[in-house]
Amino acid sequence: MADGFQAKADTSSALAGLNQLTGPLATRLARSMAVASGTEYRDEAKRLVPVAEGLLQSAIYLAYKDDRSNKDNVTYSITWNARKAPHGHLIEFGHWQNYATFKDANGKWHTNKNVVLAVPLWVPAKPFLRPAFDIARDRAQRAALERGRERLPELLREAYQPPDEDFV
Repeated sequence: MADGFQAKADTSSALAGLNQLTGPLATRLARSMAVASGTEYRDEAKRLVPVAEGLLQSAIYLAYKDDRSNKDNVTYSITWNARKAPHGHLIEFGHWQNYATFKDANGKWHTNKNVVLAVPLWVPAKPFLRPAFDIARDRAQRAALERGRERLPELLREAYQPPDEDFV
């Protein structure tokens, strides 16, 4: 999917104490929290995919966007593998059907490009990404905060570990 959707959550009041963190520690914490949050959104999108759409459900994934991330901003994307499920955008946004379709004995849909429909048929959208951001917003925020509470002490222990006595 080209640009996807963006979901922003205002956690400024809950994260006010974390503003003192800087550098790699802050980035590692942000990434842990973003993965926890993104996992909730991704899983909700998978739940919303119509079951009849086969491979689309298993093609949805969460990925770190290195080209959109920097020291001040960590970005993840929830999308689907277009090679595995090239029809995902048709389900999310709806589409015009110009050709006859049929289901084979295995239940798989096929398009017969030799049979053009006299009148194109609008196939309505069955969105799964857009609603996932609304449905999972509260869960995603809670997951991010919970992961932050778990991860922060781990990172602080790593950062402020006293030197090993064997090396003194």
